[in-house]
Amino acid sequence: MNNLLFTALLLVLLYYFFYYLPQQKKLNAQSLPLPHHQETQTEPIIAETKSSPDDLRELEDLKKDLHQKERTIIGLNDSYHKLEQKKNQQITELQEQIKTITHQLTELSTHHTKDEQDLTKTLDELLKGIQDLNNELD
Repeated sequence: MNNLLFTALLLVLLYYFFYYLPQQKKLNAQSLPLPHHQETQTEPIIAETKSSPDDLRELEDLKKDLHQKERTIIGLNDSYHKLEQKKNQQITELQEQIKTITHQLTELSTHHTKDEQDLTKTLDELLKGIQDLNNELD
């Protein structure tokens, strides 16, 4: 899934930088004359453009293409957010499991040390009883 997301974003960026952006720069460069010998510009430059049916068709195609790319980006963002929520949910579940296991381990070690203490106490009592018995026999 990450490879698909990365590939789609890479394609969108490549299209933007190598096709769309150079065309926009070309259109801007063609519409504005360069003021080489003007010292002061007193009137705004008004570019006269004549629209041909091909230009209008190309503009419509570019608008459709841009709209499609926007929808693709929105879809990719939505899927990214869904993946992020799923990941956060899994992390929360794993943290809960860790807490549970840690608690169980603590309880087991507490019971183990209590059992050891009981055994030690019982052994001490038995040894004391044996010593008392030895002392009485002597």
